[in-house]
Amino acid sequence: MITATEIVASACLGAILVGIVMSFTSHQERRRRRARIATIVPSIPICLLVGCALTLWVVVRESQPPTLAELKRDFPSKRSSFEMIVSMSAEDSRFWRIAPGWVDRTTDDPIKFEQFLENDPKAGLSNARWGAYREIFNRNGIKLGIQRNKQRDAFIMVDSIGLLNRGHTSGYVKCSSTISQDPDRFYPCILRKDNGKQEYSPDPRREGHFFQKLDDAWYAYDEGPS
Repeated sequence: MITATEIVASACLGAILVGIVMSFTSHQERRRRRARIATIVPSIPICLLVGCALTLWVVVRESQPPTLAELKRDFPSKRSSFEMIVSMSAEDSRFWRIAPGWVDRTTDDPIKFEQFLENDPKAGLSNARWGAYREIFNRNGIKLGIQRNKQRDAFIMVDSIGLLNRGHTSGYVKCSSTISQDPDRFYPCILRKDNGKQEYSPDPRREGHFFQKLDDAWYAYDEGPS
């Protein structure tokens, strides 16, 4: 089906082409002048539209989180840093999420948590310790920090796009040695396969996920939408 935008764009392009032809073929100076004006006027909104479209395309393209192939490419050079993050978060086991700007701390209620912003003295994570995390995050392009679950699987969240359950996040998962089908676990840790793929479906509802095994318990992972 042809949209109204396509019709308008086609009409403008047609007017430009006619104007270009007439500006060169007309024998009268007045007609050539009018043809040039008729060519320039519709060209302005088209150029603006194309410029905006290209800018939006570049922004969207650059804001996308890394692909599995890109994660796999970067893994060898960054693995030692990732191992350090996982080791540190194992020591800080009270926190199921440690991000550059906030932490989520577990409570006595297994389904609840407390969230604290940076520099909050009640967080229970010292500024020096938080700074050590941020230094590793910044050095390795990790924008969202690390998340753990009850089984102690770790998800190093490199980047994301979209809001809440409408977006997706990519990064690195390290599965614990625990054998469990707990639905709280990340898909690579449940399925234990070399790779996996599930497209998002709203009906019946299925969460999207993609993963590829890197080495031992490590996976490149993309999660969402959900």
